[in-house]
Amino acid sequence: MSDTDNEEIIEIETVHEKRVRMSDEKQIESFGRVKVSWIAAGVLAAAAIVLTAWVAVSYFGRDDTYAAEKGKDVVTEETDPKETMESVEDTGKTTEETNTLNYREIHSLDDFGDEKWNEGNLMYKGEIYSYDPELQTYLFMGIDNDHMVGPAVDGYSGGQSDGMFLMVVDKTGQKVDIVAINRNTVVPVDVYDEDGSFLARKDYQICIQHGYGDGMKLSCMRSVEAVQRLFRNIPIAGYLSLNMGGLPAVNDAVGGVEITPIQSIDWRDAGIKEGETVNLNGKQAYSYVRYRDVNEFASADGRLERQKQYMAAFAEKILAEPSLAKKVINAGSDYIVASIDLSRIADSARDLDFDPDDIYTIPGETKLAGEHEAYYPDEEGLIELILDVFYKKVSP
Repeated sequence: MSDTDNEEIIEIETVHEKRVRMSDEKQIESFGRVKVSWIAAGVLAAAAIVLTAWVAVSYFGRDDTYAAEKGKDVVTEETDPKETMESVEDTGKTTEETNTLNYREIHSLDDFGDEKWNEGNLMYKGEIYSYDPELQTYLFMGIDNDHMVGPAVDGYSGGQSDGMFLMVVDKTGQKVDIVAINRNTVVPVDVYDEDGSFLARKDYQICIQHGYGDGMKLSCMRSVEAVQRLFRNIPIAGYLSLNMGGLPAVNDAVGGVEITPIQSIDWRDAGIKEGETVNLNGKQAYSYVRYRDVNEFASADGRLERQKQYMAAFAEKILAEPSLAKKVINAGSDYIVASIDLSRIADSARDLDFDPDDIYTIPGETKLAGEHEAYYPDEEGLIELILDVFYKKVSP
């Protein structure tokens, strides 16, 4: 309550006291010191009090009534009116609208902030979105290491993740989505020295984050965190990494994977011809997903397209026959690091809708960053991908 309001209340109370005193004096003067005069004075005093209260309530209540009519919050003594008005001006919305929609408007990737995925709603291009808590997201990685899994020799020799895919299982929507991540996608990477001591967080290709670790669980966990930073804090329920030396055995464990190649590959005598449908054996599968001409600009982009094709066909086969998942784990156990039960995931995703021709890819462009290639995501495209895959529209 302001000093002006207090002064007005004091003034009203002073007038009230004068009225009572004058009434008492007039009653004493007119009727003498008789008992009736006191009764009359009391009646007049009560009337004056009622009148004063009515005036005060009418005066101070008019702002509350106006606020209620306009749908605004009533400003109390504990609220700074200036702060309230600044808050409304900042949002461009009334308090009622803000409380109802409860959103943070997104114009850039930075607008997602550091908040958890489930804190409030987001507005983008006039639509309101909220994270879908029914999703289960898993990270699958192919590591450029032909050896069995084992501890890295130092803090930055854990191997690079040449293949990275997110599997998003939506039981309520009855579907499975896959998001392919270009190995050269630029993200904040946690850099460590040879002894494993943290040095800095810098923008590098996401594939090298796995290298800064032990080549096993620690490397995978750090890769998960890098992917979460890329997709603005989406929760990832678990991971599975496969050293690529184990791919031939894994491929053969499911009876091979049938594709119609989008590129001819002769590397290591693979004998793969573009456009000729083939059920890839282990050796061919290895060549198809690993080969790239390092002398060709953006060769990693072309390889990602082949990896997408193979991953889609492989996932389709596992989802159609979940019992194959156990064979995959048994065949590749020496090459796999995992925090998930692939058999359980495959079984839970049984019969969910999955379109192998509809795998998400982050829109962007490959450029030279010094001597190395770097893939820079298109900001608007990445925002829309995040909202399309991990969020759902809500009514205002």
